[in-house]
Parts: sequence; structure tokens; C-alpha cells
Amino acid sequence: MQSPWGEEVSTGSYAGHPGLLYTRRPRTFAELLTGTERWGGRTFLVQGERRITFAEFFAAVGAARELLQPLRIQPGEQVVLLAYNSPDWAVALWAIWSLGAVPVLGNRWWSPRETAQSIDLVAPRAVITDAPDLTTDCRGPVLDVADFQRCFGRASAAPPAIPGPGSEDDAAVILFTSGSSGMPKAVELSFRAVVANQQNVLTRARQLPHLIAADGPQPVNLVCTPLFHIGAFATLITQTLTGGRIVFNARRFHPAQVLALIETEGVHRWGAVPTMAVRVLEHPEFESFDLSTLRSFPLGGAPVPPVLLERMTRRLPQLRKRGLANMCGMTEGGGFLTLAGGPDLARYPGTVGRPFPTVEITIAGDDGVGEVLVRSPTVMRG
Repeated sequence: MQSPWGEEVSTGSYAGHPGLLYTRRPRTFAELLTGTERWGGRTFLVQGERRITFAEFFAAVGAARELLQPLRIQPGEQVVLLAYNSPDWAVALWAIWSLGAVPVLGNRWWSPRETAQSIDLVAPRAVITDAPDLTTDCRGPVLDVADFQRCFGRASAAPPAIPGPGSEDDAAVILFTSGSSGMPKAVELSFRAVVANQQNVLTRARQLPHLIAADGPQPVNLVCTPLFHIGAFATLITQTLTGGRIVFNARRFHPAQVLALIETEGVHRWGAVPTMAVRVLEHPEFESFDLSTLRSFPLGGAPVPPVLLERMTRRLPQLRKRGLANMCGMTEGGGFLTLAGGPDLARYPGTVGRPFPTVEITIAGDDGVGEVLVRSPTVMRG
């Protein structure tokens, strides 16, 4: 079977605009999941004592779909997922997709007012949450995400069957902005946007799924940022496609827990925002943990001061050559727009790097100073 992935970029059009596109790309969920059955025996999700293989996860998606079927959710309808990180959150996401519905990733840190306003905005068919006191005018039922725990326990050799989408430009997921300029605003990403973001990152990393050997070493990723944010959401999809392992922290971020998980789980990659990195580096017991497995520490979400990079390479010398990266992205951009690797950071302190292959950037101003304009298939609808 020919891989649906390719590296060649050509000029095309999307959403009525000219732009750059990958000539060969997945155009349905079935194509997106091509080859993932080979990861069946690998551990996929880890949180506390829970360790779930890919085969168990794939079977759980089918069971979760059956759990949702009595609600008669129709293709294209929206279902809010409002909960903290967990394997149950992940299986609920894929179960929503398996019904042809659109998951709406609510921010679990919202105030009651923000929650009510956002749910009212999208008028979902149902809400899946771990907030026991959630009160909403949602016209559909409210489900406890903990109920999805009972979907685990079986195994499936094949990835879940997911319909469509009918068009690459159909909505695939809705996330929310931070609300820095007012109340959170809904950002609708197309299936095309989700795939293009994955293809950009995997092409640059030379990790397109068909290039990865089934018997090769498994990368282990620590995810502490919330899955309802674009970065962690993208990481979940990436590891599903490439056979990586995801380790979730329990409850809120704490630097001691991060250090312990890196040591005990043999974490290779931990992506974080700069404030998280500072708190870990400054932890008084930093030196007592074995962090030798850590090979990649990308940062994003805020400017990265050169002094922080210097401290990271001093305390984690294995990152000096290739382990550090700075990325620029946003929810409205569908994920990541630019990437700066270690050599870029050394040569141009403060840089966020070069655009990904299908991202076009221009600066509307004189002498390189002005509004940054972006055109890419990853950009939100509307």
C-alpha cells in the first residue's frame, strides 16, 4: 500500500485562496491512520498506574463510540470535551470523531462565566466533562468523562473506523483562544489544517510515518500542557501516527513530578513553555534526578530569553547540539508556523526560526518591522 504522505510541495488552492500544499497527503481519517496498526503492542498512554497499549486504545475508541451511540449524535454536530488530561479524554476525542462529529475542546481552567459563555456559543449536542458542578444550558446531555474508563480492557489489531470527512475543508476540531483580548473565542480548524500541521512538523523532523521502522526504538514524550491547547493536541495526534508513547503528569504541573517522570519513564522529549522550564531548572532537588534520557526540549508559547537557553544547555549538556528548539505558533494558525533548531538559536539569539514548508509569512511594514501576515493550509476557517 502506498503511503498517503509525501514531502513534495506545490502551488494549489484551499478555502478559495492560492497557496502551498503537499502534493500527497492524507485526505480522510482512514488515510491519516494508515499503518498505525503496527504499533498495537506498544504502550501508548501512561498516567500514574495506568499503562495502555495502542491495541487497547483502538479497542476503547470502538467501545466509547458504542457508549455515545444512544445519544444519536449526528455527523457534523458539536460535542464539548471539558476535562483535564487523561487517557479517558483522549479516547473520548477519537470517539467523537468516530461518530463523524466535531469535538470542541473546552478549557478546564475557565471560570464558570467563561464556561457558560463558550458552551452557549457553540450550542453543542452533548458535553463530556470531569467538572462535577458544571451547570450549563446545553440542550443535550452532560456525560462524566470517568465513564469512559470502562471502555478499556479489550484490544484491537486495527485502528478505529472513522468516517470522512466529506471534504478536507470540513471542520475537524474547535479550540479556543486564551481570551487575552476579551472572552475566549472559538477557532474552527479544518481536517486539512490538522493534517497540514502534522505533515509540516513530521517532514521537518524527517519522521513521516512511512519512514519509521516498526521495530525501531519508541520515543517517549512527557505531556504536561493541557490537551485542550493546540500544542499538546498536536502532540497527541503526532504520537498516534508515529507510535510514540505519551506520559501524562497527574493533576497540575509540578516541577518535582516532572523530574521524577523523566527519570522513571525514561522520557526523551518534553515540550514546555518557558516558565515551566525555569521552574524545573530552579527546583532545589534538580541534581538528584537522572535526566540523561532527555534528548529534546522544545519551547514555545512565549518568548525564550537567550539566558534561559544558556542555563538549559549548562544544566542539561546533552541538549547542546540538537536538543533545543523554539517554535512560534498559535491556535488560529492551526499549530506551529516556524521552528528554530539549536544552530539557529546559537546564530540568531531570540529567533523563532524559519517557516514550515507550507507556511508563507510576510511582514507588512518597512525594514522588516510591522504586522506579521501568514498564509497556510493550517490556518483556521473563517
